Amino acid sequence: MEILPRYFLQLAYDGKPYRGWQRQLAAPTVQEEVERALRIALHAPDLYVVGCGRTDTGVHATDYYLHFDAPSDKTIDERLVYSLNSMLPDSIAIKRVIPVGDDAHARFSCTERGYRYLILRRKDAFMADRAHVLHPALDVAAMNAACEHLIGRQDFSSFCKAGSDAKTMLCDVRFATWEEVPNGYQFRIRADRFLRNMVRAIVGTCIRIGRGQAPPESMRAVIDAKDRSMAGKSASARGLYLEHVVYPFIPNGKA
Repeated sequence: MEILPRYFLQLAYDGKPYRGWQRQLAAPTVQEEVERALRIALHAPDLYVVGCGRTDTGVHATDYYLHFDAPSDKTIDERLVYSLNSMLPDSIAIKRVIPVGDDAHARFSCTERGYRYLILRRKDAFMADRAHVLHPALDVAAMNAACEHLIGRQDFSSFCKAGSDAKTMLCDVRFATWEEVPNGYQFRIRADRFLRNMVRAIVGTCIRIGRGQAPPESMRAVIDAKDRSMAGKSASARGLYLEHVVYPFIPNGKA
């Protein structure tokens, strides 16, 4: 059987118009839009893509990767980027195309992912679907003290949405911190992998602590409980961005 040349696409998207990344029946998704454009551009009606992970309805990505196997008779270069962008809606932007080995996998070859969550304290007409609005002030020091308990490889069942098909609840969280930004707060977290709804559940738990409704050390009890009901309410999808995806064969995120 012929081994077709494999490529990565790096892209970004506004999640508001879509029911998440993954293709679904009778619902607009990012995967569906990208596959449609690729099939037209490469005259390949049977072409499919594999993404670096799933994002839920309304979640954004400033950095996302997918792979696809191209017809062997096609020349793939930067002209494909321009062609795809001319066909895709404004909410999806292709950044570059990267030739990779035939064993490179957008999901399984990834060694680290990172998310950003944005909270605004005042309504912003230009950020209505791109940030979570929360008026009360939050105790950033308390939230960061709570985040210290997140670091390391451990079971994050308490932050996983019910019905997940994940084979393991173990994740290696390597970085998690809050900071004040103009008009609000920003949370960043990086790990080898994330469970379904994990970041939004962590944010919701941190907000509870930041409001003074629970002490920072309660984060340890939540993790140890391995019970989703012990964590806080999931924060809104609109404030969440996938922003960091690492592969060993793309040093520093650059081809």
